[in-house]
Amino acid sequence: MPSAMVTFNGRITLPPDVRKQLGLKTGDNVEFVEIGNGRFAIAPRAGIGPEVPSDSSDWLPKFEFSSNPQ
Repeated sequence: MPSAMVTFNGRITLPPDVRKQLGLKTGDNVEFVEIGNGRFAIAPRAGIGPEVPSDSSDWLPKFEFSSNPQ
């Protein structure tokens, strides 16, 4: 699973494969879509990249995380 680090200024760099799949180019904007339980998905802002369904249950993979990371 791709990941990114938050810098001191609160910025992240999306990995190239994520940008490609979202159809993003330099200067494009993204939206952070709340999917529940303090989690968010990144989607291209309307009119950019592939169409994002309004119901995330059809396209968002399900992950289980332990509350006690080791």
